[in-house]
Amino acid sequence: MTEPGGAEIPQSIHEAAEKWLARRAGQSDPALERDFALWIDADPRHRIAYDLIKRNWQLGTLLQERHVGRNRSLPRAPFWMRQKTHIAATGLGAAVLLGVASVSFLRFGGPLGISTAAEAAVYETAVGEIRTISLADGSTVILDTASRLRVQLSGSERRLDLDRGRARFEVAGDERRVFRVRVPGGEIVAHGTMFDVSLIGAHPLVTVIDGSVELHRSDASAETRAFGPGQSVALDGHRTGQAVSAVEARWVSGMLALDATPLAEAVAAINRYNRIQIRLAEPFAMPLRVTGAFRVRDPEGFARAVAASFHLKVERPDRATLLLMAPPKRAGSNM
Repeated sequence: MTEPGGAEIPQSIHEAAEKWLARRAGQSDPALERDFALWIDADPRHRIAYDLIKRNWQLGTLLQERHVGRNRSLPRAPFWMRQKTHIAATGLGAAVLLGVASVSFLRFGGPLGISTAAEAAVYETAVGEIRTISLADGSTVILDTASRLRVQLSGSERRLDLDRGRARFEVAGDERRVFRVRVPGGEIVAHGTMFDVSLIGAHPLVTVIDGSVELHRSDASAETRAFGPGQSVALDGHRTGQAVSAVEARWVSGMLALDATPLAEAVAAINRYNRIQIRLAEPFAMPLRVTGAFRVRDPEGFARAVAASFHLKVERPDRATLLLMAPPKRAGSNM
């Protein structure tokens, strides 16, 4: 969904931007830079696509450079496939991070919407859509799939209400106007910082990527608390100050990164982005955990990768369903 006046950036431009990012990494080739300059200047959409992809990749590495990121148990190259019981890099929907990876940013079968907010506006994303919104104050919001955000900018404050889904906020500094994000159960106050707010789980979850935020719970007895980069906290107070990994911060890239995630949780995560739904035919005898990175808009690739790793079958009972099921037992087999 693209706002009136918003720029539409086709998939081919994103693919070209990804290739340029990979080619320029660690290079100091004058001829290459001349060619890059010609490409950037040829179309204003080239600069937009390149900057978005570059910024998103830098956000993912930001946490790895911090102390909390280095002490996480996740691997530094989180998209590698590991162990026989995990997803192998078979080309069935899994992406492998090798050297400088190609990042697929906001490509979901439709145009990328880049919108400029008025003083008051409501933004919604469809299933499978991730959208970047440039606010009038210079801040940027990235809305995840099936999300809804209300924005009200005034001379005294910037108030945003996240009604459903998930969003990333990159806040422009403004000492005159506080930046508030309101959710059920409380609000988050930020001054020139970057953070995620998610309503996907049972309780609102705040993840600080850079800078710091203040958390105000609606409960009058709850004290205001401040949290810094790399910390993740739920408004119910049960998940206080937990470290967040670079993998978790990369949802804006359109990749689902998993690390020993229970199969049922992995399926639920991929289903959020698709009208084609993956179903588990039955509870499996042994716990199955998935490690890897997958394009969120490729449910069939995800299902086939899981099936190949765990010796399952994929069936298509109807156009809207992918069924993961155990193969028929052989006679005399205990499997």
